[in-house]
Amino acid sequence: MTTLRLAKELTALERLRALLDAVASLGDRAGDVYLVGGTVRDILLGEESFDVDIAVEGDAIEFARALASTLEGRLTPHEKFGTAVVLYGEDKRIDVVTTRTELYDAPGALPTVERAGLREDLFRRDFTVNAMAVSLQPADFGRLVDPFGGRADLEARLLRVLHNRSFIDDPTRIFRAIRYEARYGLRLEEHSGRLARACIEMGLVGDLSSARLRDELQALLEDPGAIGGILRLGELAADRAIHPHLRADANAAELFERALKLRDELHIVVPSWRIGLAVLGRDMSSEEAYGWLERLKVRRRDVDRIAGAITIAPRIVERLRTAQLDPAEIVALADPFAPDAPLLALSREDTPALRDYFARLRDVRIEIGGAELATMGLSESPRVGEVLAELRRRKLNGELDGRESELEAARALIAAAPEE
Repeated sequence: MTTLRLAKELTALERLRALLDAVASLGDRAGDVYLVGGTVRDILLGEESFDVDIAVEGDAIEFARALASTLEGRLTPHEKFGTAVVLYGEDKRIDVVTTRTELYDAPGALPTVERAGLREDLFRRDFTVNAMAVSLQPADFGRLVDPFGGRADLEARLLRVLHNRSFIDDPTRIFRAIRYEARYGLRLEEHSGRLARACIEMGLVGDLSSARLRDELQALLEDPGAIGGILRLGELAADRAIHPHLRADANAAELFERALKLRDELHIVVPSWRIGLAVLGRDMSSEEAYGWLERLKVRRRDVDRIAGAITIAPRIVERLRTAQLDPAEIVALADPFAPDAPLLALSREDTPALRDYFARLRDVRIEIGGAELATMGLSESPRVGEVLAELRRRKLNGELDGRESELEAARALIAAAPEE
């Protein structure tokens, strides 16, 4: 793509129009300003939606301040890192950084940052396809800066690291590679693939901090290409590097895909990443699942849902295979770990009973509550919960059909077993 053509592409993008006008209006105050990284990659790929990242050879915070003023936006500076975020319009965001280089003291450690020129800034990035920049300066607007052959790799659909220590310096780049492969149809070129596998075999993926590993897994499982990402995670043996009993194989990908389809079809509210972790950890024992998820620093309420899905879903499937359950028994089986465990059970074995649970039974509620029971002389006590539970059981099984029948049944229950 020539400079002229790229300039036309930029000016045609509605998302960039206000930004480009603002940069132009700043004139010499803008300095050396570039679109960088994933923004350039997505423009060259013709992606409709992309993040906007800008690098400045100079004071990024001062540039961002001027930009925010011109756009009538809001500035959030980060003085320590020489970066800033500009928010404007209804939902638009620009990330601005000072061109810099990064030094890693140890594998997987967070880098030490030093100011540097544009070439050094591009060299610190993960892959050549993310190491491109486009000038926004009026004198050479639209000029592509591509010192490492990113455009050629993009056209060849290849992911190539910029140096041999790339994955060692930051093992999370392996997860990024998996996401890019699945989302954009790219593939690690041969040498980069060997470097990724070597990093995994060295145990560096397992050495990542809990929070970083959790964030990468969540990002992978929320990505539109997550199904392919799961398969690639297993191909690279990164699953077993994370935990010996994690299984990212064809069965996991198929189960995950079925679960997502059922979730959307039945309007079940559960995030993709939670489903994905349960699928990947399906061979773990309850103790292993809880220990692994807690090490990942997953929130406790999510830990309970995911671990419950891992351990309870197979039991739900088995129980439904071997027993004829009435609706109340189905709800009692599914409710304690809903929605994750019954969803994963339904994904394992599509049964009418579980479909009925999600379509109808889980939403069955009685119309009376503790206030009505109090007027009948039943004061606040465990007995209130017992009576309400029995009323719901009867309603689930079709024995009650409205408020009046519930009140009548409640009076009979209280009379049969009054409070002591």
